[in-house]
Amino acid sequence: MKVICSKDELIKGMQIVQPLIASKTTLPVLSNFLFETEKQRVKLSATDLETGVTCYIKADVQKEGAITIPAKRFSDIIKELKDGDIEIKSDETNQINIKSNKSKFVLMGIEKKEYPALPEFPEENVFTVKSNILASMLKKTIFSVSKDSQRYVLNGVYFIAEKGLLKAVSTDGRRLSYIFKEGIDEKVSGKAIIPTKAANDILRLVSSDNVEDVKIGITDNLMSISVGDINFQTKLIEGVFPNYEQVIPKKTVSEVKLKVADTMSAVKQMALLTGDKLSSDRSSSIKFSFEKNKMIVSANTVGLGSGETEVEIDYSGDVLDINFNPNYIKDVLQNIEDENVLFSYTTSQNPVVLKSEKDSNYICVVMPMRA
Repeated sequence: MKVICSKDELIKGMQIVQPLIASKTTLPVLSNFLFETEKQRVKLSATDLETGVTCYIKADVQKEGAITIPAKRFSDIIKELKDGDIEIKSDETNQINIKSNKSKFVLMGIEKKEYPALPEFPEENVFTVKSNILASMLKKTIFSVSKDSQRYVLNGVYFIAEKGLLKAVSTDGRRLSYIFKEGIDEKVSGKAIIPTKAANDILRLVSSDNVEDVKIGITDNLMSISVGDINFQTKLIEGVFPNYEQVIPKKTVSEVKLKVADTMSAVKQMALLTGDKLSSDRSSSIKFSFEKNKMIVSANTVGLGSGETEVEIDYSGDVLDINFNPNYIKDVLQNIEDENVLFSYTTSQNPVVLKSEKDSNYICVVMPMRA
């Protein structure tokens, strides 16, 4: 094999495949990426056996071939070379020669047949969604995915495609995020629990300003994403996701309109007095106290200190105190793309619903903490 690529093209390709390459693995070939010619392009592929990605870069293919290349070493070399064309050759001994200007390097690769095969993009049950919509849905749900390895079905974002709707939901048992969008092919249906790492990889791929449409294919145990010349696949988490609809309160006693910026500022201030804990005890909580035309946000941690700040609101209901993990509230507020958030509740112990004033398609549920 012999190809000539620009440094910019190689860096662009490595930025796509390198995040999927494990730094530690029992299979040496998984520390490599697959570099192969395809007509007058070069195809780069990487996998960690759970996820996989392929992309294409421009190249002058002078001799066809394929080889797997140590990813980190190759990437470090390319970054240090001067701008311009880079010649990459491999021979039957799996030796890789890299040459640019007056610099030369030799690396040892592994032949292509040792590399795991990546699945092809499915032909059926495929639908298209705008990249900004998919990115928004992931961003607004990924923060509430469970990190508890014992509850593996909650260790990902649950996607549902049905009746022209695309839904995404996640929960860790103490909070839940739910969003849906209209406009996908009504003939398509499927369900997929996407692992957290894969969801972050997809979010990275679809967040580029150059991406417009994203094709999504769902099979029994695999989800595939096609973004231009990039194909991404991930194995799905097996199991049955809990009935999230039962978690979302159908009725609430009262609803208060809060300014997102003012509430975020108050929460951040009081979070400074809760320490670094994320546990369920009172020392890691802040208190929302609703009184006539004001909300007082406070914190009182033994051995650390106390504080309070006041937020003006339109409120005429009964006096009410509710305790929260401040991080849960901050996560919701930073994903509300609106000036106001609607705060709905029944009692100080029951789940609270937070949603954008103007976007009823996005709902977050947060469990209060014990006082």
